[in-house]
Amino acid sequence: MNTQNPKLERIFEKPIKIFGKQLKIMRVILIFIASILYTGMLYVEINSTISLVFSMIFTIFLIMSIILMKKRILYLGKYNLECSVAGDVYLTQLQGICPKCKGFLKISKKDGVKIIQCQTQNDHIWNLEEKIDS
Repeated sequence: MNTQNPKLERIFEKPIKIFGKQLKIMRVILIFIASILYTGMLYVEINSTISLVFSMIFTIFLIMSIILMKKRILYLGKYNLECSVAGDVYLTQLQGICPKCKGFLKISKKDGVKIIQCQTQNDHIWNLEEKIDS
């Protein structure tokens, strides 16, 4: 791994809003908990597998929401979900310039570890840490 530190900057930042109000991570978590309880009770009442499937889907989204709240950022390919300290959820895109060759940087996964890699020179690699400029 290289020793020079690259910097990732937000080139796109959009607050996620529903009905004109900023989406808060705690509201999302509470909605998913209520949805899991509702679909679980529905499954017990009518034994429909579709409610069990929805319950599993809501559980996956609940886990993702809790991870977002704890880590403050989820890397989803080209775009990311970020959560501010106040709990606001944003859709962002990160980009940076390679300090060695001035190429563009991207976030990749190598051997199960997320890394920062140059798009032009694949051997320019850094560990992904909190290197995001606000």
